[in-house]
Formats: sequence, structure tokens, C-alpha cells
Amino acid sequence: MTSSPSDGLGWQRLDRRMLVVHPAVDLIKLVPVLLVIAITGGTSDDRWRLGGGIALAVAVLAFGISRWFTTSYRIGTDRVELRTGLLRRHHRSVHRDRIRTADLTANPAHRLFGLAVVRVGTGRREGGDDAELTLDAVRRVEAERLRALLLGEAPVDADAPVPELARLRWTWVRFAPLTFSAIAVVGVVWLGLFRLAEEFSLRAPVTETLREGAGRAPVWLGAVALLATAVFGAAVVFVEGWWGYRLTRADDGGLVLRRGLLTRRTLSLEGRRLRGVELDEPLLVRLGRGARPLALTTGLRADGQGEHVGAVGPAMPRRRAHQVAAGVLGVGEEEGTRAPLVRHPRAAVVRRLTRGVGPVLVVCAVLLARPEAPADPVVVPILLGASVLLAVDRIRSLGHALTGTHLVSRHGAWVRRTVVLRRGGVIGWRLTQSLTQRRAGLVTLHAVTAAGRGRYEVLDVGVDRALELVEDVTPGLLAPFVIDGRGAGRLVRR
Repeated sequence: MTSSPSDGLGWQRLDRRMLVVHPAVDLIKLVPVLLVIAITGGTSDDRWRLGGGIALAVAVLAFGISRWFTTSYRIGTDRVELRTGLLRRHHRSVHRDRIRTADLTANPAHRLFGLAVVRVGTGRREGGDDAELTLDAVRRVEAERLRALLLGEAPVDADAPVPELARLRWTWVRFAPLTFSAIAVVGVVWLGLFRLAEEFSLRAPVTETLREGAGRAPVWLGAVALLATAVFGAAVVFVEGWWGYRLTRADDGGLVLRRGLLTRRTLSLEGRRLRGVELDEPLLVRLGRGARPLALTTGLRADGQGEHVGAVGPAMPRRRAHQVAAGVLGVGEEEGTRAPLVRHPRAAVVRRLTRGVGPVLVVCAVLLARPEAPADPVVVPILLGASVLLAVDRIRSLGHALTGTHLVSRHGAWVRRTVVLRRGGVIGWRLTQSLTQRRAGLVTLHAVTAAGRGRYEVLDVGVDRALELVEDVTPGLLAPFVIDGRGAGRLVRR
């Protein structure tokens, strides 16, 4: 029978419609392999390859169908349990009070049958059997109910107004070609097409005509064609990923993010697990006066879709990104990512400049020492100018602030990051000091949180200032500690 609503009693099956969805999705993933087998296995000597492909397809179908018979789940009053496996059975169980996120996704096949995939995150960063539970697939209505149940949300009234933090604006698509990930996707597609053509030695008349025409075309025309393709591909990736984007506030203070054209995704973040926000400004996006907001919370894991973990919006105008970040924190912009920053000591400025320009000076000296390199008069000034600009940008990005409720830090050049952490979310500190920092009397202060991934840094501050920040953010935490021989020390709340 089909899955009935979970009431905390008995084991439940996944929806029967997955008997069609799973084999169909698995076969689609198998199409490239079957295509290669069909192309290379057409001769009488290679018929076994075609037979092997058919046998592989049948095995995939059988495996997809067996999932329904071997998968069951139970939502208890204090635990969530999942049983899977045919030859090797797995029984996974997590406490409901450890659940941090509930992620709903639905690819085109799931949407066609009114199904969704529920991914429950438990907050473990290192993975493991209980890092995530996946229910693939349940009815869409049941998935929404499970999401609210597992996160402890009250039933949603369809007519009640929902606090909205952000909604898609189509003018934001102009930032899509400026993001490295979207352009990388287009590059991978082009590379795959070229490799496929070389692999099968395509010699169609149209291909030969295009090749001859490309050989006579000027270089700038090819560059324009490649750029136009990258821009168009980036726009397509943006539309598919952020179609219908809407960020709302839940009753418990958490966030609900909905987006996606072909694959719909609903991500729920528990409010009390939200540690802060981050504003990322990659170089190209920053030149276009854009930025991307991210939420810093426990329970998020990479999904393999190319999106930054924790992104609560696409690249958007910088002013709007500051507003979204402030809305996520529930504070004014001046208390968040727009807080006035304290400049770092002169020694930090000198160190940024030395690190940025020093290596380039060595390279330029080597180039000038080689008389057989005629491009040095052009290359050397370009390298020096670029390194100085990059060093100045790093100096301008360096700063930190301490507001009434948050710790703010900013650093970076290729990707400028402004991180805002709630004071209560900081559970410890890690101090590092390199040899050059030691001589300059500087230290790098790393805030440790339950959502930490090693990026919450206050770079190049004086030792006294670092200890003041530790005492102000986490009163009573200071204790005698020693920076060991590798230049690292750690303070953790006791």
C-alpha cells in the first residue's frame, strides 16, 4: 500500500510511485554508457557488449524497484529511524533534537509524479552514517508535513502572511557571467563535446566545413563566440538554479529558502542554530558591484550541485545583499555587514604589502636577469602593477568590529569575505602566529563555532587586541595557554 502520514506509530513505506521514478532516473543516468556501448558494439565480434549493456540496464531496473521493498522509515516521538539495504541491511537512527535542517528537493521526474526527496541534516560536519537521512521519495504534501514536524514548526496557514526577506529579481542575471562556477560549468560542457568528437573521430561534412571556416576566421571572432556562449550558458545555469527564488522567515526565527526550475528545492534552517552570516564578493562580482549572502549554520553539507554551502541567495546588487544579510540576522545593517570596521595596525599593512609584492619582485628580478626574454619590458610592469593593486585591495579589505551582539571581520582579495558571528555562537578560539607575525607582534584569531569551517578569521591583529576580543566575546574564557612550536594555540570553553 502507499505511504500513509507518519504518526509516530509503526514503520512507513515510501510512496509506491517511486517504483516508476527510481528506475526511470537510473536509466537516464545510464544513457551515456549505453550510447557508448551501442556505438562501439555494432559489429558481429562485439555483440557481447550490446548484450552486456542490456543486462546492465535490467540490473539497474531491478535495483531501482528493490528500493521500495527494502526501505522503510519511522518518525517517533524522540527518534527518526531509517532501514535500507537488500543484501546488507542498514538501520540508522538519530535523535530528533539533533536535527538541524530539512531539505526538500524534487527533480523533474519527482515533480511529474508529485513526489519529493526529504534530506534531514543532523549537524555533523565530518559525515558518517547519522550525518544525513534521506527519504526518497514521499508525496509532496507529506514531505512538507515532515519538514515542519521534524523542525518543530507550527502548521502553516496558507492564507497567513509570511515574512519575506528576499525574492528573485531578473535583473540579477547580469551577475551570472561574473561567477566562476557558472563559467566553469560551460567550460566543462565544451571540453566534453570536444573530447567526444575526438574519441569517435567525427568526420561529418558539417564538422569539416566548420573546421575549415574556423581556421580562416580571425582570433577575435572565436573569442567573441566563446564569450557569448559562456554568458548564455551562465544565464541558463542561473535561471535553472534560482527560478522562483524566495527567502522567508519561519515562525521559530529560522529561514525557508525555495528555488529551482527543473529541480525544485526547499531548504529549512533552524533559527536557534543560525550562527551568523557571510557576505562573499568574488573579484568579478565585486567589480560589478555585487555580492552573495550566505548563512552560517550547523547541519549544512555540500550537495554536489555547484552551489556554495549555505547560500541564501544568488549574486545580487551589493546594497541588496547587505539588506538580506541584515534580515537573516534580524538586526540593522549597521550592526551587521555594514558595521564600521576598525583598521589594523601599521605592521599588518606592511605585512600585506610585503606578501603581495615580495614574491612578484623576485620573479621580475629573474626575468630581468635573462637577456633573451624580449617581453620583459612589457611583462615586468604588468606583474608589478597587478601585484601592487592586489596588495592595496587586501589592505583595504582588512578590518574587524565588535558590535553589541556580533563579531564582524573582513579580509580577502580574490574573494572578499565579510563574516558576522553572533557572540553566543562562538564556543572557542584558535590563535596562530607565523614567524613574520611574531616579529611584527601580530596574531591571527580564528573564532570556533559549531558551524565553523575554518574561515572565521580576524587576520593580523595585535596580540593585546586579540586577547581583548577573546575576553569581550567570551568573558571568563581566558586561561594560561602556550603557542606551541608550530605557532598555534587553542582556547576552548570549559
